[in-house]
Amino acid sequence: MVYALINMEVELERVHDDFIPRLRDVRRVPVRYQRILPLPVSKRYQCVVLGASSHVLTVGFVERKNRRFLQLLQVLTGTKIFPVLVEPGRMRLIIARMERSQRFRRRYSQAYYALQMPAQMRILLILQEEKMEQG
Repeated sequence: MVYALINMEVELERVHDDFIPRLRDVRRVPVRYQRILPLPVSKRYQCVVLGASSHVLTVGFVERKNRRFLQLLQVLTGTKIFPVLVEPGRMRLIIARMERSQRFRRRYSQAYYALQMPAQMRILLILQEEKMEQG
């Protein structure tokens, strides 16, 4: 009887491992989750972080049989990974949106700092002039 119970537990674990929920209506990934995985990793492995809690990351994948990458991701992030299947077409759209968003943020930050540079240079020049007047 003990043998049957142990065997049943193994079967339940196997069924649970094979069952990965499917997420059908994901459209965007919040910025705070986009920063967890670098964009080249998301593009190569077709995966994105969709949510997070204190010790678990919810990661959307296209492939069901990507166990090694899940383990690697778990080791790298130091959190457990809760995998969710996402349709390939939807994943391509999500990654394209992330790429566009990051490109826009990069351009915006460069433009912002370019605008700030003359003001910072003026302040530095004023401080240098004051130093020269004092010394």
